[in-house]
Amino acid sequence: MKNIILLLSLFFTGLINAQNIKIEGVVTFEGEPIPETFITIKTSQVYNATTNEEGYFSVEIPENVTHYTITWEHSQFKAQTKSLKYIADQKLDLQFTEQQDEVLDAIVIDQTNKNIRRFADKTVVDVENLTVLNSGSVFDAVNKLPGVLVTANGQIAHNGKLATIFLDGEPTGMNGDQLTNFLKNLPANTVKSIEIIDRPGAKYSATFNGTIINVITKSAKIEGVSGSFMQQNTINSRIKNTTSAQIMFKKNKFSWNMNTGYTHHEGNTNSLNEFSYMSNGTQIKARENYWNNQWYQNYYLRNNWQYKVSDLANLTLKYNFNHTYSKPQTLGNMFNAFGDTETAYKQRTLGKSNNNMHELQFVYSQKLDTVGTNFTLTSNTEFQNNTNSNQLFVEDQMASTILADNNFVYSQTKADFETPFKTINGNLSLGAHYTHSVSTNNGSYIWDQARNYIPYDFKYTNKAAYASVSSNISSLMISAGLRLENLTYQSETAVDSLNLKQDYTNLFPTVTLKYPVMSGVYLSAGYSKRMNLPGAQSFNPNVTSQNSLLVSNAGNPNLKPEISHNMNATLTVFDYIYFSYNLSKMPNQNVVFYEITPNGTLESKSHNIENGISQSFNMGVPIPYAMFTKGIKNMINDRNGLNIDELSFTYLNAGYFKTRYDDVIPNRFQKGAFYIFTYSQFYLGNNSRIFVTYYNMFKGVMNLYELNKPAQNLSITFNKKFWDNKLNVNVGVDNVLNTDGFDVNVFGNGLQMRTETLNERRMFKVGLTFNFGSFKDQNQQMFPQGTPPFKTN
Repeated sequence: MKNIILLLSLFFTGLINAQNIKIEGVVTFEGEPIPETFITIKTSQVYNATTNEEGYFSVEIPENVTHYTITWEHSQFKAQTKSLKYIADQKLDLQFTEQQDEVLDAIVIDQTNKNIRRFADKTVVDVENLTVLNSGSVFDAVNKLPGVLVTANGQIAHNGKLATIFLDGEPTGMNGDQLTNFLKNLPANTVKSIEIIDRPGAKYSATFNGTIINVITKSAKIEGVSGSFMQQNTINSRIKNTTSAQIMFKKNKFSWNMNTGYTHHEGNTNSLNEFSYMSNGTQIKARENYWNNQWYQNYYLRNNWQYKVSDLANLTLKYNFNHTYSKPQTLGNMFNAFGDTETAYKQRTLGKSNNNMHELQFVYSQKLDTVGTNFTLTSNTEFQNNTNSNQLFVEDQMASTILADNNFVYSQTKADFETPFKTINGNLSLGAHYTHSVSTNNGSYIWDQARNYIPYDFKYTNKAAYASVSSNISSLMISAGLRLENLTYQSETAVDSLNLKQDYTNLFPTVTLKYPVMSGVYLSAGYSKRMNLPGAQSFNPNVTSQNSLLVSNAGNPNLKPEISHNMNATLTVFDYIYFSYNLSKMPNQNVVFYEITPNGTLESKSHNIENGISQSFNMGVPIPYAMFTKGIKNMINDRNGLNIDELSFTYLNAGYFKTRYDDVIPNRFQKGAFYIFTYSQFYLGNNSRIFVTYYNMFKGVMNLYELNKPAQNLSITFNKKFWDNKLNVNVGVDNVLNTDGFDVNVFGNGLQMRTETLNERRMFKVGLTFNFGSFKDQNQQMFPQGTPPFKTN
């Protein structure tokens, strides 16, 4: 740790004491800053730089330079060159005067209106203007992002590691099925863009491990009322429907954005479990064949009120409400063998869950000057109440009932300050965060086993301060930060041996580098230290559900925070093509697997595993082709005016990932796995398209699930727009091949276990979206808005 602090100190000192003789300025087109412009300065040597998001650049030069030649080039504009005399402290105002008629032949995807923009620490995907992403749900859109895949147990991962979902810059406060169902209910046409933050900086809490996927919803930018209504129905043996609406209003200094929706879902799946193990010298075998009925209703309301106090200050108030009611049930034919004693019986489980979440957020943002100094104060409070009932019947006789009432209160206050910092040719950010949450759990058991429910409280406090800088040193873009984080958590029960209190304080550095290899081609690399603490329910010492006479779920009060050291390198070509390598060393990680209890049953819970190493290689390549549209030659000739929404293409994501642990995990559960994911658009003309989505996870291991055969899914959708794009119609088929599901061996300590699940059969869907008013800012420019950090001469 001392070495890391020393290196960072030397780094910051080097920045502050950097050469004072420099050439700096901004690059613009029609008054708008142009990021990622490639700067070349020629004297007796050649120097390079790249503009940041505000169009600013700075290049250090030798003291003896008197004259130089400067060239600025960007794939969308004709390059400009000037010969200049060096003037100390001069701020150059470089302007593009003409857009490019000829773009490099490799750029077949539209470059005049980028749908993907890559920065040093994140990738921004435009959802609003890309029909293939905005025609379904937010879950569908997220699943099509570069490097994203859904794991065998339904969680969202990016580049082989689990991801955290944010909504408008803040965590959703949901996880598991609740989060997945919410994303499936939220229509993608309400989303402006999605940020893939695969290198979270010091501004983000170190407790968010892995990638952050930030979904940014649309907001009112023009006077008047605008919005949309969506109705979608899916049919197989059951009918499922989703209805949602968005309304945006703006009048003078006040704007209001509301999203609301309702979903009813009922679907059937089939599962088969086979396992065997030894308990107290007795061989136990079981075969459990389930029919599962998933039934839930969900409705949500999200409100965002914003008042522009002045040209420099904004007040924002948000209120969000989410309600989910579910009543899943299973019917099973069970077979158990205890030594020589064999038993066959029928069982039934009934579940009920009622969850209500209220969230209130206040944001005050203040621009302190006109050159980019900003202050933001955010206060967020969330209340959740969840009541659960889990009943197990064997031959119509009640075997157990587990009742629980969970209350959760979460509060966070944070202050963030950002300002241009001339000494380092970039920006300085400072901030402080305070987070506190309390989870209270009460319940009861009706159980044929002698066991009492233990009332359980979990308290969590996080205090943090951070500092980060971003700078351009010649052509190298650097962002570095350091975060001090104190984490205190404790569980309180009536049983002293289950009480736990931990206090953890540490430093978490982050460094990101981005270097332009040539115009449009970038190499980036980064390092971050992260920490992750499981949710409160993972510490709950009680059995929270019983799935059969032999299988149940419980928490583990002895868990520790996860620590990971993450390194990555990415090569991007014109933003659309990428190749990345990721390596994580994990001194401590919590993973879920089954263990044999003293009474001979199985419990699924989280366990601490040490010395983990995770690595992955991922790539994304767009493949345009001439099917139902103009030929490749014509596409190249007309590429300056290409509209990606009217192009036939396939975007291929592929990857390999592998995680190794210490010797507690057998080698068979530490193998790697390959996957491919493609989404294709076939443009038929007349504003009509066909979307084809295909996913295949080959044999291998993912999160301790060993696939016995590849998992794959194919979906096809026909899309047609009417009335000047105001009416959007989707008709399609999900799970075309009836192969959605998985056949896996599940790791368990001292047991053999196989699970086979076949998800819902082929589903037919039809969806209508009607837009009214205007979703777009009529003053919106082609490039991101921004203020140059320094005034130009």
